[in-house]
Amino acid sequence: MSGVFISYRREDSSGYAGRLFDILSGRYGKENVYMDLDTIQGGDNFATVIEDKIGQCDALLAVIGDRWLTCTGADGGRRIDAERDYVRMEIAKALERGVRVIPVLVSGGKMPHQTDLPENLRLLALHQAMDLRDAHFHTDADLLMDVLKQTVPSMASKPRKAGTNRFAVAGLAVLAIAMIVCSILVFWRGKPMVDPPIDGAAAAAQAGSGVDSSGKPGKARVNISGKWKATVTYDWPGAVYEETFNFEIAGTEVSGTASFLKADRGIFDGKIEGDRISFVTKTIATMDDKSSQDVHSYKGVVEGDTIRFTMLTDSSVESHVPIHFAAKR
Repeated sequence: MSGVFISYRREDSSGYAGRLFDILSGRYGKENVYMDLDTIQGGDNFATVIEDKIGQCDALLAVIGDRWLTCTGADGGRRIDAERDYVRMEIAKALERGVRVIPVLVSGGKMPHQTDLPENLRLLALHQAMDLRDAHFHTDADLLMDVLKQTVPSMASKPRKAGTNRFAVAGLAVLAIAMIVCSILVFWRGKPMVDPPIDGAAAAAQAGSGVDSSGKPGKARVNISGKWKATVTYDWPGAVYEETFNFEIAGTEVSGTASFLKADRGIFDGKIEGDRISFVTKTIATMDDKSSQDVHSYKGVVEGDTIRFTMLTDSSVESHVPIHFAAKR
């Protein structure tokens, strides 16, 4: 069984953890998401339940608010320093088992340094963090879902169940009657109800004027082909670069190049749907003589001659947060 474990402190981030639980449960099913308030029953041994549930999960979300590191216990000491602290136990067990740990920063929370953590949690400081900002909660949550999709590919989204109530039955009956009436009208007029074909020039004119291929008013296709430039501030001190994007469009597919640290990278898995564009690029990163492949995931919204991007780097050697920038023609 695959699943996601949500680790948090009640006094630090219970509201955010609850919203995450609702989103994940709606997408993957409640049975695949673990959060202590809904799962631990009276009389259960907390440590045993933690070990059992983390053993069933492929990812742990460590929700970190501004008090996550400094919350104190009855003795006045930091709770994270106590061996029986449940948050410490949850994350330490996940790190020990090789479960993917994703720090999720909320309400001003910051990634802790290795020196701030007990020894069995120090690897946490090297993991890539993601933000859940109040003003962009659903956008940031979508980015988190994308990362989980890569981490837990076997946990498919929960399909929606079709309703069979009397309103649905009535709707189907109305639809059937409408289809019969249309068929009678077609026969009576003696001509098929199809639109005449349009040539390439007419199609291009319609695409640029907000008319779809049927000749009816619709949303004009966004054209992002060509060169775009952006000033990008990355998530380490002094890292400001002028980046260039060269997009090639074929239907809904996007290809071309996107520079990272002023070096062009090939675009993979690119697509454009309406005014939304997404793609990934890849970079070889080296730290402490170890090399790994970083994956940079871009999501953007086209607004005229501006594309507002969010870029997330998935790295196994260092921690990153999503960055935001605007590209212009």
